[in-house]
Amino acid sequence: MTDRPGRQIGRAAALMMGSVLLSRILGYARDAVIAYQHGATPETDAYFVAFTIPDFLNYLLAGGSLSITFIPIFARYLAEGKEEEGFRSFSTIATVMGIGMLFFIVLGEFLAGRVIPLIAPGFPPEQAAIAARLTRIVLPAQIFFYLGGLLMAVQYARKQFFVPALAPLVYNLGIILGGLLLGREHGMAGFAWGVLAGAFLGNFALQLYGARRGGLSFRPRLDFSDPGLKEFVRLSIPIMLGFSLVVVDEWTTRVFGSFLLAGAITWLNNARRLMQVPVGIFGQASGVASYPFLSSLAAEGKKEAMWETLSLTLRWVFLVSAGVAAIAFVLSREAVLLVYQRGAFTIDDTMHTASALSAFCLGIPFWCAQAIVSRGFFAMRDTWTPTLVGTGAWVVALPAYYLLQQSYGVFGLALASSAGILLYAGTLYGILMKRTVGRRGLRELLEYGKLALAAAFAGAAGSLALSAASRFLAWETPFGSVIRLAGGATAVGAAYFLLAFLFHSRTVRTIHRREDLLHPPGSSPGPEDDRNGITPS
Repeated sequence: MTDRPGRQIGRAAALMMGSVLLSRILGYARDAVIAYQHGATPETDAYFVAFTIPDFLNYLLAGGSLSITFIPIFARYLAEGKEEEGFRSFSTIATVMGIGMLFFIVLGEFLAGRVIPLIAPGFPPEQAAIAARLTRIVLPAQIFFYLGGLLMAVQYARKQFFVPALAPLVYNLGIILGGLLLGREHGMAGFAWGVLAGAFLGNFALQLYGARRGGLSFRPRLDFSDPGLKEFVRLSIPIMLGFSLVVVDEWTTRVFGSFLLAGAITWLNNARRLMQVPVGIFGQASGVASYPFLSSLAAEGKKEAMWETLSLTLRWVFLVSAGVAAIAFVLSREAVLLVYQRGAFTIDDTMHTASALSAFCLGIPFWCAQAIVSRGFFAMRDTWTPTLVGTGAWVVALPAYYLLQQSYGVFGLALASSAGILLYAGTLYGILMKRTVGRRGLRELLEYGKLALAAAFAGAAGSLALSAASRFLAWETPFGSVIRLAGGATAVGAAYFLLAFLFHSRTVRTIHRREDLLHPPGSSPGPEDDRNGITPS
């Protein structure tokens, strides 16, 4: 018997991973242009703060979670053969919530000047005024993100991933072109206009084409009695009302970062973007790819099968992400220097950014884990639990942000972020395990412990080795950083996998045997299994 759902998830995950990888490369180019032209200055800090109000608006109307809230609704219509009713609900949701989004965009345009001092209380008036001006440019992009999110959800529900995978690529290209064409003359406003153009082209126009090609039927429709709209609101309310750590962590670091040196928010932003590369490639891509399949299993009442699918995905993602975390911790300075240090971005900026990155990267496995585990709840149409747990984790971690910022600056804020996401992911995992397989899932915890321990030992050994090598090969030059990055990553990665093997990690050992991939629990080997491996997701 073959594992066709596993193969489909693997192919979808591979496509999304490729999209995220290319998007991150373009994101590097975007941030490199900003660093080269402007370095880390009060204006760049203002630019990154300018996204706080738009991001909050998107969060308030659940726009950032459309693929979570709308996919199960539309997928149910498709499963029941009621596609026409599904498109009626789509039209209603797009119309009603789109009008709401437009209202808040207009309100935000008027109130930006008054809200920014509350978001960045450490900003002087002139810097707050710059942030307000940039906010007004970026804010209208949210209507394109919102409608585009609905259009992508329609395609995901049909298990069509290609056109949605292009959205972040076009978006980042828009920002880069805006900065290159307008950045010299208009400063960070050039990048802000690029955000608006990229959102329209990549997240709306392109997705409209993809959804229409898939049979989209849309007419503006105001019907507050529509059952799809009611269910959408019911699923979205927890996301709208709860301040989950996953969403507000970045906002929190901006608030506390505004009290630090000029450039601190830019250092934190650049470090976070580097940390998010493996999170996006492995965690988010696997979560997006597996979600339609988890939803199908949950809809059929197969909770144990859903857990097995989720657990298999999570083990492979944790294996890779823990190794990447060890490498990033050891080589944070080299990575930052190669990506950012040029033009106006100085060695001092590199040191501060690397300090934040070394703390952020400790949370990489847990950011990846939450992207997968949370979808187990969403597949069961439970949006309350992830939101309440995330809100609780943020409240518990909030004192840590303040105390660690006071003691360790940007490193402390990044460390508080990693501690918070560990608390969130661990709690969420325990609750989902209890609801699906109970105590039988405890054996998985030992596996994750082995991988985390192997990563910790490999990282410690790598740090000592590179410290000793500094007398022969300094990291402060591009050549030295390239050599150290290549050699260090290889050595730390090899040490990590060797240690995990010696610790009897069954995930590592099945790389050789491929038992988990080829023969999941309850299946028997077939001829096709011998010919085709399943891509780990």
